[in-house]
Amino acid sequence: MASGLQFFVNTHDGGFDAPVQYADGSLGCTSFTDTRYYNYSDRICVPNPAGGFHPSVGGWGANDGHLIVVDRAHGLYYDFWKLLVNAAGQPTSTNVGQVVQGSLGGNGTPGTTAAVITALAGDILPGELDCATCLNHALSVIVPGGLNSNQVGTAAPARKTDGTMGGAIFREGAKLRFDPSVNVAALNASTATKAILRALQLYGGAIVDQTGGKGISFYSALATQPDLAGINQIGQHLWIYY
Repeated sequence: MASGLQFFVNTHDGGFDAPVQYADGSLGCTSFTDTRYYNYSDRICVPNPAGGFHPSVGGWGANDGHLIVVDRAHGLYYDFWKLLVNAAGQPTSTNVGQVVQGSLGGNGTPGTTAAVITALAGDILPGELDCATCLNHALSVIVPGGLNSNQVGTAAPARKTDGTMGGAIFREGAKLRFDPSVNVAALNASTATKAILRALQLYGGAIVDQTGGKGISFYSALATQPDLAGINQIGQHLWIYY
């Protein structure tokens, strides 16, 4: 089943990505609440990034509004869902779909993915696909909703799932791995693809979300789509840890 799937990287030019911006508190902070859709009650003052907030805008008329603001000076991250902004990067409302605060030294929770893991924990960052050995961490994985179980896996610190398919092959909270016996360096694939395959061999990928699409994708903070020649070889050598 997995061998027939397509594989992608979610980048800013296609939407549904997980952009990352940096702030240190020197520009003040903006207080956000998160009762726009659900019965959350957070009120968090997020340090303002230089140049405003620039979340994911999704595609097909959607507005995903994902953004992670990282404050390295204080060891914190702020994870948004449904953050709406104007062209200047200023919030059109400070009441968002969800906003959470977490520690950069933590286990990847809380977050605004369906598994309550922050996409930052496995985000592909700028420069990490520039060489075949540049990507050195686990990845955040998104699977098709039609293949996403209603059970939660145990290989990642997932707290819940929005999967609904009983007996489906994937589970949020499970982990994917590219077969470690395959010689990635010898494959007919681009540099970016080899970086992803190697990372999946060494660190794996935690399933954190689902999509209405038909393929498997990875959260990134990349501006544009990299050369992913050969990436569908993942499906031919895919291991799943529940």
